[in-house]
Amino acid sequence: MKKLLTMLAAIVMVAAFTAPAGAQDTVTGTVEADPATVPAAGEHTLTANGSGFIPDTTILLGACTSPADTLVPGVSSVEEITEAALAIDALVDCDLATALNIEVDGDGNFSAEWTGEVGDNFFFSGGALDGSQAGAVWVPIVDPAAAELAVTGAESWMIALFGVALLAVGALSLRGARRMDIA
Repeated sequence: MKKLLTMLAAIVMVAAFTAPAGAQDTVTGTVEADPATVPAAGEHTLTANGSGFIPDTTILLGACTSPADTLVPGVSSVEEITEAALAIDALVDCDLATALNIEVDGDGNFSAEWTGEVGDNFFFSGGALDGSQAGAVWVPIVDPAAAELAVTGAESWMIALFGVALLAVGALSLRGARRMDIA
């Protein structure tokens, strides 16, 4: 899941924070959120960790909500998530009021804590308004109870015990049948 979210991070930021057709290429950084999912919509505190950004620069880090159809964890395809990311318009779909100015260190990394409203199609995004760098991550809502795996299958020791019991019954039946034939 983290690889998928990391891959989507690059796509979102290119769509959300790049300027129209510039001469320079956008540096695509990676943004990871901790926690990577939230249990319900509402106010949450997330820690953003970024890497691969332009060293010793400042980026804007904030919350964006894609106007695309609602994404569903474990159901939405990579294509649907990518389309949702590309549908984001930074000036319309991002909450610039809660955005943070983040200093990127000399290695191109940053870490920052952010508190705000998380809802459906929430993307945690960071980038430069001039389009020189961008990165983001989708933070889905995952109900912890729904995330537990269903109990499937059977206990193998019970199957083995049942098989041994059937063999014993068969052996006793065969032995009894042979005794009846001899007499």
